[in-house]
Amino acid sequence: MTQNSEAEVRDLAYHLWVEAGKPVGRDLDFWLAAEQRLTGSSVEVEPPAPAKTRTAKPKAAKAASAEDKPKAAPRRRAKAN
Repeated sequence: MTQNSEAEVRDLAYHLWVEAGKPVGRDLDFWLAAEQRLTGSSVEVEPPAPAKTRTAKPKAAKAASAEDKPKAAPRRRAKAN
């Protein structure tokens, strides 16, 4: 591979990576896809799976929701005869 075509592959791989949302650890996938696209065969790079994120409640909301709940009535003990 000549230096010029290597630069073309690098540039195309970078643009494919950016379009896919800059996923981590998939550099070889984008490099190979760029090479194949430049040689004439087209290959689509799968977008990464969406990351699972947690949404945390603010502490004030947690405290308020705990205070709003009614407390259960105390249980009565059964008398033994």
